[in-house]
Amino acid sequence: MSAAHLTETSFRKIFPQSLFAASTSFLDLTAGFIVAFISVYVLAKPWILIFYPPLLTIRGNINGVLSGRLSTGLHLGLISPSLKGNTKYFYSLVASVFFTSFICSVVIGFFSYGLSLLLTPGSDLTLSLSLDLSILSMMICTLISVFFLSPTIAITAYRKGADPDIVLYPVLSTMNDILMSGIYVFLVFTLIFWSWAFTIMSLLLVPSFTVLAAYLFVKYRGEDEFKETLTESLPVAIVLTFVSNAAGGFLSEMKASISSHPQLLAVYPSLICNIGEEGSMISSSVSTRLSLGYIEPSMRSFKEKESKTVVSGVVSAGLIAVTGFTLAATLTYTRFPLTILESVLTVVATKLLLLPFIVTLSFWIAVVTFKRGLNPDNITIPVITSISDMTTTVVLFLVSRLILLSLIHI
Repeated sequence: MSAAHLTETSFRKIFPQSLFAASTSFLDLTAGFIVAFISVYVLAKPWILIFYPPLLTIRGNINGVLSGRLSTGLHLGLISPSLKGNTKYFYSLVASVFFTSFICSVVIGFFSYGLSLLLTPGSDLTLSLSLDLSILSMMICTLISVFFLSPTIAITAYRKGADPDIVLYPVLSTMNDILMSGIYVFLVFTLIFWSWAFTIMSLLLVPSFTVLAAYLFVKYRGEDEFKETLTESLPVAIVLTFVSNAAGGFLSEMKASISSHPQLLAVYPSLICNIGEEGSMISSSVSTRLSLGYIEPSMRSFKEKESKTVVSGVVSAGLIAVTGFTLAATLTYTRFPLTILESVLTVVATKLLLLPFIVTLSFWIAVVTFKRGLNPDNITIPVITSISDMTTTVVLFLVSRLILLSLIHI
């Protein structure tokens, strides 16, 4: 698909691709069910929940940078639509994403250990264990995603005539959520039941990831693409690590609602994935169209047909997907009509309240970063996903309490 293909933007074209991408949120129910397996160990080892939000969010943020750069690179011809023998731009991008992931995994390890000391003094979590768990979880997922999943899906979508801006991030976001959840749960279980096996994995893999990250840094540090990604993405990713931990803290305040309505926990990964995906699809599409000169770098462009078509197609598909996966999750736990109604109202109301904010934020950040000479692909998706994760958690908490109180008084 050439850059000129984007001029054919229409709702009929955008909506089916957006609906396909949004429908992958159904798979995020799997991530929610997977994490539920370790919930029984939270009281004995409360640090388990400290790691999960930043690992999930930061892995998603870095994946967002990679998705955006792959999409734009394919449209602009900087990346060849081939799985072998690609461009220097492509390999520098992959190296920078791997290195950024490693640095963030170390930061998460230190920060999570400090948070554990603050919240649960006397915990059995040591600094060494914290770093090992963080690095193994992040880097095993990164290895699979960066060197296999992301390039394969991006290039395949491009070859088939689909728009990677619409398809790539949502699909990868869902797959990364499931992959990260599965890897994290596996490592936690290994640590609890087979600590000797966890020790062996740590001794073998942590030094290997460290050496590989150092090698990639030395080899590509002189490349403009590598330096640009690190300069713009790494500081943002580190700052957003703190935001993701705040989201996890706020989610813990929903314990009462979750205990009586477990479907809210099951649907939570799908909801934050869906809302973050919408913002990312919009920002990635805007970034590409700004780079190609199809729209002006101004908020006034939001009113143009090109922009309205993208937004309407993405938002309509997202609403259909949210209603569908909420019903699916709720029916897994209950058949009681009032509970089903309460759950659907809670999630859909959360979605509708957040839409204007997320859509405007996505468009605004893409425009501002472009006007300031920064690469929007490095900044918009990480910022949008982190902010959407945080605001979704807050709004979900408030709406769930409001609807619960309303139904009590009926």
